[in-house]
Parts: sequence; C-alpha cells; structure tokens
Amino acid sequence: MDDLVQFLRDRLAIEEQVAKDASPGPWHVDAEADEVLAVDDIVVAEGFALSGHQLRATTEHIARHDPARVLADIDGRCRIVDDYAYYTSIGGHTDAERGRAEGLTYAVQCLALPYAGHLDYRDEWRP
Repeated sequence: MDDLVQFLRDRLAIEEQVAKDASPGPWHVDAEADEVLAVDDIVVAEGFALSGHQLRATTEHIARHDPARVLADIDGRCRIVDDYAYYTSIGGHTDAERGRAEGLTYAVQCLALPYAGHLDYRDEWRP
C-alpha cells in the first residue's frame, strides 16, 4: 500500500499547486448568478451557455470550490493519508492500532476513488 500513499500524495500535490495558482478566494456568485467572482472581483467563470436553475447551480458549485476550500480539503485528506502511513508502518502492535490501520486502509482507498481513471491507479486499491 506504500504505492497508494505515494499515488495519493502525488495527486494531492498537483491539486494543491493548481489551487495555489488560481485566482484568490473566497469566490462568490454575482447578483445575477451568471458569473463567479474572485475576492478581488475578477471574473473566475461565466455561466453564459447555461440558463435558469442550471446556471445558478453551476456558478454556485464553482464558487463553493474556491482555492481556499480546496486547500482545506487537501489538508484534511493529507492528514488521513499521513495517519494511514504511520499506523500501517508501526505494524499494529495493539488491537486498537490494528483496528485503526484497518479503518484507515478503507478511508485511504475511498480517497483514491476519484482518481480511478488515472493511468497509475490500480484496481487492487478499490475498496
């Protein structure tokens, strides 16, 4: 499973860099709900090809995934991966440690699911 740890760390590092390079957050939807604006009111995305409910839902979705939120999400996922790496490396000397490692194994496998289409993803990692 060390390969899974490295696989996830590599994917998360890419996501982190993209978020850091993006226009700063928090992002918000404009009054007409047809644009997503960065904290400095620069347009991040336009929903010009959409209409009605789909437009509002799409721009709101984009705004909710601003760089600050993405970075916080990555931090949480990295903590789970780090705990998994630690508890699997110590060999689970106690029942509690073994139980924690088993639970973290499942959690880390679930964290890898969004990347199942990646060339380096292995089917054996599927929970």
